[in-house]
Amino acid sequence: MARQPEHEGSRRRVMRHRARVVAQGSRRVEVTVPANDAGLVKSLASTLRAGGDEAGKVRDSLSSIMAVETARTGAELVAFFRNSPLAGEELTIERDRTEGRTVEFE
Repeated sequence: MARQPEHEGSRRRVMRHRARVVAQGSRRVEVTVPANDAGLVKSLASTLRAGGDEAGKVRDSLSSIMAVETARTGAELVAFFRNSPLAGEELTIERDRTEGRTVEFE
C-alpha cells in the first residue's frame, strides 16, 4: 500500500476535527486584535467554549455592554416591507433602459 504524504494525513485530520466541531454546534472564527489583547480574547473564547456557569456569566456580562446584531433573514425583510409606508400602494417599477453616456479612454 502506497503511503500518502504527511501533509495529506494532517489535512484530513484537520478536516475531520473541524467537521466534528461544527457538528457539536461550534463555529470557527478568526479575528484580528491588538497584540496585548490576544491573551484576553483566547481566554474569553476558551471560557465560552467550555460552557457552564462561568460561560453564562461572561455571556451575560458581555451582552449587556456589547450590541450584537442578529442575522438578517428573509422573513425580516418581508416584515420590513410589509410595515413600510408604501405597503398596499400600487407601484410600477421599471428599469432605466437608456444607453448611458459615452466614455472616452485615453
